[in-house]
Order: sequence, then C-alpha cells, then structure tokens
Amino acid sequence: MAKALPLLFLLFLAGAIYLTWRHYANARALLQDWADANRLRILHAKSNAGWLPMPLSLWFTTSKYQVVYRVSVYDETTRRIRTAWVRLGTRWWGVMEGDAVEVRWEDVG
Repeated sequence: MAKALPLLFLLFLAGAIYLTWRHYANARALLQDWADANRLRILHAKSNAGWLPMPLSLWFTTSKYQVVYRVSVYDETTRRIRTAWVRLGTRWWGVMEGDAVEVRWEDVG
C-alpha cells in the first residue's frame, strides 16, 4: 500500500494537469470559432492565465472557471484593427459552449 500512494499521487497530478490543459485548449478553440464566425482575424490574444490585469467590471463578474482574453483583431468588414476583452465559458462550471462568449469592445462603434 505504501508503494501505491506515490503512484496514485502522480496519476492525480497528471490528471489535473491534463484537465487544465484541455480547458485552456477548448477556450482557445472557442475563441478562434468566435473570430471566424464574425469575420475577424486574431492578431494577438493574451489570456488571464498569467494574471492579466482586467477592468474591474470583468474582475468582479468573472468566475474562476471562465477564461478571459484580451485580443487584438483585424475586422475584415470595417478593415481596421480593434481590441476587446473576450470572456469564455459558462459562469458556474466554465463549460466552453458555443454561446458562452461575451465580448466587450474597447473601441465601441
């Protein structure tokens, strides 16, 4: 039993790392799907995984399961570069569903 404990711990750790990686991979795919659907090309995207400083309105309303990106995109319809905060995932569990995307443009208009 004493030899099985380190193995169980390593399996648990590997599972936690895999689930975290999958969550952020799903978030990145959802971000790309949102951009494609809105005819946007992502130029730069930074997630809140590295303690991205967010506006207070997002800071207090985002759950720990959601992923927030600050993006710079090229808008093909208006032919200009725009920046936005994109919150991905459902509020309670952070499930990356197609309709779980909220965008706050910095340059409204």
